[in-house]
Formats: sequence, C-alpha cells, structure tokens
Amino acid sequence: MKVYIATEKHGIIDVSDDLVDGELVRRSDGVSTFRFALQNARRKYDGVLTPNDRISVQMKRLKWVQVFTGYLNKVPLVTAWPRVVHVTASCSLKRLQYWFWDSHAEASQAMVRQALSDAAKDNTISDGGMTNVVLTILKKVVGWPESKVHIARIPGNWYSVIEALAKQINAELDEADEVARTLLESLGTASVGAGGADASALTGTYGGFNSSEQKANAATIYSVGKQRGASTRDCIIAIMTAMQESGLNNLTHGDRDSVGLFQQRPSQGWGTREQIMNPEYAAGKFYETLFKLKGRDRLEMWEVCQKVQRSAYPRAYEKHEKPATAMVRDLEKGGGSSDALNSKPQGTISGLALAQLAVNFCKKHPNIPYTQQYGGTQLGVLKAEPPPGLDCSSFVQAMYLRGLGALYNIPRVASAQYAFCKKVSVKTALDTPGALLFKGSSPSGIHHVEMSLGNGKDTIGAHSRRANPNVGVGPTLPASYWDYGGFLPRVAYTTGAGGVIFGENDGGTEIPEPTDPGVELVTGADAPGYNPNDPFDKMFGDNAWLPISTAENDPNYFIAQALVGPRALLNDQPLLPYLKNLFNSTMRSFCSAPNGDLIAWYPDYYGMWGTAAKMVIEPIEVQDFEVSWSDDYMVTHQFAVTSPLSGNLFDPATGTVRNSVGESYLAQGAILTSGVVTIDFPGVWKALFGMDMSEKEAEEYANWIKQRFGARPDYQQLPGLVGPKAQFFSAIFLFLRQFAYQYSASIPLTWMPEVWPGMLLQFPAFNFQAYVTTVTHSFKFGEGGYFNTSVQVAAPARLTGDKKLLGLPMAGGS
Repeated sequence: MKVYIATEKHGIIDVSDDLVDGELVRRSDGVSTFRFALQNARRKYDGVLTPNDRISVQMKRLKWVQVFTGYLNKVPLVTAWPRVVHVTASCSLKRLQYWFWDSHAEASQAMVRQALSDAAKDNTISDGGMTNVVLTILKKVVGWPESKVHIARIPGNWYSVIEALAKQINAELDEADEVARTLLESLGTASVGAGGADASALTGTYGGFNSSEQKANAATIYSVGKQRGASTRDCIIAIMTAMQESGLNNLTHGDRDSVGLFQQRPSQGWGTREQIMNPEYAAGKFYETLFKLKGRDRLEMWEVCQKVQRSAYPRAYEKHEKPATAMVRDLEKGGGSSDALNSKPQGTISGLALAQLAVNFCKKHPNIPYTQQYGGTQLGVLKAEPPPGLDCSSFVQAMYLRGLGALYNIPRVASAQYAFCKKVSVKTALDTPGALLFKGSSPSGIHHVEMSLGNGKDTIGAHSRRANPNVGVGPTLPASYWDYGGFLPRVAYTTGAGGVIFGENDGGTEIPEPTDPGVELVTGADAPGYNPNDPFDKMFGDNAWLPISTAENDPNYFIAQALVGPRALLNDQPLLPYLKNLFNSTMRSFCSAPNGDLIAWYPDYYGMWGTAAKMVIEPIEVQDFEVSWSDDYMVTHQFAVTSPLSGNLFDPATGTVRNSVGESYLAQGAILTSGVVTIDFPGVWKALFGMDMSEKEAEEYANWIKQRFGARPDYQQLPGLVGPKAQFFSAIFLFLRQFAYQYSASIPLTWMPEVWPGMLLQFPAFNFQAYVTTVTHSFKFGEGGYFNTSVQVAAPARLTGDKKLLGLPMAGGS
C-alpha cells in the first residue's frame, strides 16, 4: 500500500512505511471512509497533519491501482509518549457533506431554473434536466470542475421497455384520479396549493360583514395570502385586521391619508394611493409585513394585528376573531382551482393563436364588465361563457386557460405574472402577438397588464378607465405608456407572425397564415425541464422536476430573502442530501471515483441493460460464501410522494394528518401521486426483472406473493422534488432497490482493490452473480498481518438455468 498526504506546511508526505493497520470502506450513494493507524515512534506526526489535508491511497494486487482520494478528518495533534496514532479520512464527497447552501434563495432558484431551461434545449430523451442541474450546482455553488463529474446516461433501451409499464400505470391512475377528484369536490377540498378562493363559498353569516362587496374582499385577502404561502391563521389575522380597519370595504378615505381595505397610508411607505386602492396589492403589502414578524404564532391574534397596523386601539381587533375564522373556514371548503389536481399536459399554442383567441372571445362576448370582485383564481369564473366579470390579470388567465387547456400555475396578479414571464422589451412585446405588456413603477409595483396584438400599437385586455366595452380591444396607447414586456411560458412567439383578424366570426380560433416564416423567439413548451420528445414528459406532464419556489407557493422563499448579513446562513442546509435526492429521482447511484471525481450511474442490478462492469471470481479467490434471504426488505407496493412545502405532514403509520386535508395531505400531492409501482402491474415483471409472463401468469404470481407474504407497502416522502415524472422515476428506483436488497451477502475475498460499487461479480463455479453495493478493504502490517477484501452484495442471480424471481432470478433477464 501507498498513502500520500498533501499538507499545507510540509508538502506531500509519504506515510506508507509507518502504516500499522486500517480499513477502507467504499459505498454507493454516500461518503466513503478510510481509517488507518500510524507508528509515531518519535511523535513525528504531532501537529504535522491538519484536517482537510488531501490524501491519496494506492493499492496493489497485480499492479498499482489508485483507490481513494479525499480529505483528512481526525489527525494527531499532541501525544505524551511515542505510540500508535489513529487517522480518519473521507472521500472527496466530504466537500458536499459540509458545503451548505440555501435552495430557496432567489439566486439558487434562478440558477436551477436556468439549468432546467438550458437542458430542455436537448432534443434527445433525457433525465428531465437533472444532469445539467447537478453539473450547474457543483460548478457554481461548490466550484467543482465540470470535467471531474461523470454522470452516466440512463440506458437507451431502458426508455422503450419502461414506457410500456408507464402507460399501464398511467391508465390505471387516470381511473383512480377521477374517483379522487369526484370525492374531493364532494368534500369541498378542491382548493389545493396556491389556488385562490371563490366568494360564493361564503354562504353563512359573519357578524356585520355579509354584503357581496365585503365577502368578495375577504376572498381576495384569503387568496392573496394562500398565493404567498400564508397559513390559515395568517389569513384569519389579515381578515380580522381589514374588518376593524375598513369594515372589509375598499374605502377611498380615512384618518389623514389612510385608504383601502387596511387603511394603509402612502406617507408611511405602504405604496401610492392608487396601489393601496387595489385590494390585491394592499393585501400583499399586509402579508409582506406580517411575514417579517418573528414568533407571531406565539402571540394572540389581536396582538399580531396590532404589530402590523400599530393602532391606537389594539384590542379592537379581538372582537373580529370569530367572524374572520368562520369566513376562512368556509373559504377553505369551497372555491379554488381544481386545475392543481390535474398534472396532465394540455398542449401549447402560438402567440398569434393566443392573441386571435382573445380577439374572437371578446367579439363573441362584448359586454363583460371590468371588476375585481372575484379575488382569487376561480376556475368556475374563468371558464364561464361569458365570465361574470374580469380584471386585467384574470383576463390573461382566462385566455391562457382557453388556449392551453390548463392554467399551469400562471399567477393571479399582474406583478406575479411579470415574474412568471420571460422578460422582453416593450417594443418586442408590442411587435409580437400574444406577448404581455405591463404598467408599473417597478416590477413589484406593476398594477396593470394587457395582451399585445402584434401590430406595434394595439392591445387587448380588461381595463377600468378605458372606453367601453370594459373587456376587449382598447384605444391605442403610445408605446411610452407601457413599462415592461413579457413572453408567457408554453407559448411559441415568432417574429413575422402576421396579425389578428378582426372580421366577424363565432369565437373560434381560426388563425391567419404567418406573413413570413419568422424567427422563433421562445419555444412552445417553454417549461424548465420539459422535453417535448420525451414520451415520459408527454405522459406524466411538464411539471418542473424541482420545486421552483416563489413568494406565492413557499413561505421558505420569504425566509431565504429576509435572512441577510449575520443571519444569512441560518436557513442553509448541507448540499449532499439535496444532490442525493436528485440522483435517486433519476434512478442513479453515486460515489467518488478513485481519483476523487464524482461518478453516478444507473444501477444495473441484474445485468439486464449491459451497462455494469463485470468481474469474474474464481473459487480460489473466495474465502467464504453465504447468501441470506430476508423478507424484511420486501416491498410489494412502492409509493413515492413529494414532501409538502408546508410543515403539515401525513403520517402513514397512524393515518393521521397534522392539519386539515386541504393544507397537508393534498398539498404534497399524495392523493394524485404518479409515484406508484406495484406487483399488481404485469408490466413490472418484464420491465424491471426481464421476466416475460402473460397477464394471467403475472397476476397469479403477484397473488401468490401476497398470499404468502402479505401486501408490503412502502411510503417514501421525497423532499426537494416535485412533479409526476420525478415521482414515477423515484418509485421505480426505490421498488427495484428494495427487491434487490432482500437478498444480501457479505462475501470475503482475497485482496482485490479493483472491485468497485456498481460492479457485477460473477462466480461461474457457483452459477451465481451479484451486484456490489459496498466494498471494504482491510489490512494489517507486521506479525499476523493480512490483506483482505469483503463485498456486500445484493440482487443475486443465476448465470444459467430456470428463470425465477423469488429465489434467484436469471442474470441478464430474458
């Protein structure tokens, strides 16, 4: 053995001659470790070595092989007398284990979003952009050179085999989803995630706050809160405050310069008078201040109201707690967008088609009033023919919904819609049909939005101060009126796309031919991580592979932006678990390479895909041989569910939920998860184990397993992931790993430094093959010394003979 340590003060030190004993443990999916002992006869290592010095280890059987590169952990500092000293080290992944970052920070979110977007430009079937995300994070966050990261592609033939299984599972889930949606609607819990609320849900009596205007304003306050990640308690506090300050009326006057629902004062920095008179803006400013209050959940509700508003009569808020609570409870039960329950892709649309659709819609329904009465994203209002009323941002939502078949989480308010868009100049937006134009003093102060007709001047939308009709094509405004332009995701915008037709029609979507081929400005499937050529994206939807936090859907987003200065690291987490989730969700194992590089691979447990390295072991090289089979690891039904954004968790052990159904179990998507792989699907045996069985044979086999062992469900929450594709791939990875790990063995071998996790070991003399999960090299110099290698293996298989699964399956599948 040779062991070299690169120290800061003494250069490279060869400690090989002083080695006494040691153990090197290499693992897949984790940090590998090396512990060793050194002779310290003259205390020559005291104070010489320093934690995080680089270490390199070479071993030899037939020729020298580099086996370990990493960093020292524990080193000798002072010893009283000459003695043996002990040293420990971790592989190069120690950098990730102790490198902290905040995944919710705006810079982190923007980096991940851009990495996903860049990956979507690859037209080949991909892993949803995760390879590019990992490379980007390692390069920009850790400073890990891209040349020292090696991520193997998922086997090309894997997709065609698994696609058949995915279709089978997807068809079964469709039927189950219909039952779930029907049940949820009957329970009044269709409001999921960041959806808004419908004032029509307020059918009760709420003290003196029962007029249609008061109920609509309460719904607006609730919806803005939910869009920004507020808790139920936060929403009650906000409505209590508005009840006291304005009686839930959008007042144009008040004490001194106070106006609006919360009687906020322009002179005190709450915004301009025009902004504060916008209920959505006013509610947003209230929550913005509320979220900055530390420990607010430990205060009485009226105390929280007072800390935000600073009223001369602080306890006056207290009397409104009961009616505000009743309002919020009713808003939770009814309304909201059921679109959040539907993850299926509905297609894309060109910018010209979107603009033409808007024109046709307004000609068909020329008398839709402008109104802010409907304060949330209400699918019933947006889908109505015609809607009872729209404001500027809900008009954009209504057109987007009609054009694409789903809302795709397009935000409710104009400023959030601008953040949702790809930024372009006002001129580009005016020249591009279907682009959006925004009015506001700053991105956060945007208060109006309309859609461009592409002729350089005209727009269409809902406007409060323009000529009738309130919803439709407005008078031409100078380009200087608009402050910002944006392109919506999943809309294909092109130059030279022609213009809309204003002739008579029935409200259809007949689109004129482009005047020239034009230049594509943004792709129609402009969703991070979505690949239109990937059958799995088409099947399971184009939800982002990672949660992209926004102020509307994740309260951690606020924390991340607020923690600056001395508190900046307070919310940070180690990077290694985050990256492990990314690798596992794309069905990869990972570890450090012998030279310290990071390597990741698809675990070919049974040699089905031809990607695993194979090593043939002869009987003389085996010290012992015993394989055990335990049903402790058996899983018949694997469920993978993304963890909720909130702290409300479903406990599968007790079947209880810490908070209401709408805020917890549904928020994590468990009811509609696509992360389902079970032995009840005949395609499982072919796709995952290479066993070609008829549907009847597969059913009989699954029934036999359940009769003998019982159903064994496993439920895994996956923080850091979102979307049906991530859930499905994770379920496959977990299910296959559990099946492989129910067979295990620790096999002591002669000295074999060439063996590595992820390899297949073949023992022809025993008609046996197994997948290596962990490798341990142990050594001792001197009297009674030894050099041994032992391997932990899983997924044992026969090399020849009849093909079975419970027992030993066939190596290489069929």
